[in-house]
Amino acid sequence: MRRAAARAALLVVLLLAGCSVATVPPTPYKPAPADGGSGYSEIWRGERIAEVRFAGNWRTDRRTVEDALLYRAAELAEQRRAPRFAVRDRLIERKVTETLETPPFPSWWYRDRYRWPGYGYPYPPRIRTWTTYTGTLEMELVGVGEAPPEDAAVHDTAEVLARLAPKVLPRGGGASQAGGG
Repeated sequence: MRRAAARAALLVVLLLAGCSVATVPPTPYKPAPADGGSGYSEIWRGERIAEVRFAGNWRTDRRTVEDALLYRAAELAEQRRAPRFAVRDRLIERKVTETLETPPFPSWWYRDRYRWPGYGYPYPPRIRTWTTYTGTLEMELVGVGEAPPEDAAVHDTAEVLARLAPKVLPRGGGASQAGGG
């Protein structure tokens, strides 16, 4: 009787542990770490031209990466007091990674206990697909009265910040976050 109660308790613990798997949130709008992980970064190529980058994790969709990228460009234009900015080159990279997932215990333990003679393993490994997006754009600051470049899309800094802030900034966040380099 005690053995049955112990097994039942163990089963409950294992079921609850399986339900408590932490979920990974989409990449928040934040500076990327120095090692090049998820988030935004920029490299200035002179006083008026910058390359802006935003990398998302596997939970961040393409539209969020595009919005964060444009929002960061607008933040940089605001920091340099430019009323408009021009986007020359924009690239959104899609990377698909496939991983082979096997049962969460050592293969020898699995093989010795659960191999069905002649039928193989009852729980075959599965292939999981992960898609990540990384966006890069080249921006040029456009001052008051200056003609924008002909080969670029021109954006109003204040309009982009106002339009994209509710989508990009974390809830409760209103002020732009400076940083990134």
